[in-house]
Amino acid sequence: MIGIVSGTRPSPGSGAYGAAKAGLENLARTMAVEWAPAVRVNTVVLGLARTESAHLHYGDDEGVARVAATEPLGRLADPADVGDAYVFLASDHARYISGAALHLHGGGERPAFLDAAPVNH
Repeated sequence: MIGIVSGTRPSPGSGAYGAAKAGLENLARTMAVEWAPAVRVNTVVLGLARTESAHLHYGDDEGVARVAATEPLGRLADPADVGDAYVFLASDHARYISGAALHLHGGGERPAFLDAAPVNH
């Protein structure tokens, strides 16, 4: 399954999309039980990614760089990161992983309160 962080956190302006993605995680866990042991079912939960349409969400190159800087790993995921996660889950290295959500988000998003609190500056 292809999940997205909008399914695990508030998603202003796209609540239905976030709810649908949250539902896919539940579906994967359910299918993992129903289809075991013949089939393993997992979800990759994607965070912010650099794609050919990133500018539609983040603006020009400067905007993309500013958004990337908010990620703990300091960059957005690229398509190879995503592909590698799926190759791993399909491999024998993940033979005992089923019903799981692999979060591919570079460490997540820095909580806004950390920047708002004067003690953290």
